[in-house]
Amino acid sequence: MSTKAQTYIPRHASLDEFDLIRGQVLLGRRLRDIQILENSIARFGLLSPLIALKKSKRLTVIDGRKRLTAIRRLEFQGRLPSSLSRLPYFFAHETEKTEPIASALLSNSSLFDAVQAEFQRGTSTGTIADRFQISRQCVRDILSLSRLSPMVRMAFFDRSIDLPQTRAYAAIPSPYEQDICLMRLGKGATPKQILNENRLSHP
Repeated sequence: MSTKAQTYIPRHASLDEFDLIRGQVLLGRRLRDIQILENSIARFGLLSPLIALKKSKRLTVIDGRKRLTAIRRLEFQGRLPSSLSRLPYFFAHETEKTEPIASALLSNSSLFDAVQAEFQRGTSTGTIADRFQISRQCVRDILSLSRLSPMVRMAFFDRSIDLPQTRAYAAIPSPYEQDICLMRLGKGATPKQILNENRLSHP
């Protein structure tokens, strides 16, 4: 039976509702990292929602502190995009059972194209992660999509299959065999079923 991958919709709050766990002095490499994020956010917006805890009616950011610092600096400079008058975020407990952030990012085919282009130009995964405000693991996941057949990749972009399923299909070397496996098992197959199907086809 076919099942759609679960979609998580981020919440939104104004900038003044967010707190950082602790402040940081911005010098040297730390300042350069924030400036890279500033330029990325000014150009692309906030690609990855913040992760926060609710404390005393305030939102304490536990993942995305550099992004929040960059956003505050952009606001001070008058460069903050109008689309970020309210910031997207998830509560921490919403990220424990699944991979909503990576899944939301990887459903964006334009981000996939941009990351692929940077990698082909020789940009390191660390620099790509900083530039697009995503984790290094997320960069690796995006790059792994280049091993997918167009059919399987499209199934991921339209959320017919999720990230764990996609990783399993990426482990099948032949794009043709990926298509056969997808058509044979359907979009509701588990990663284990996908990998087992591949092993049975190549005893």
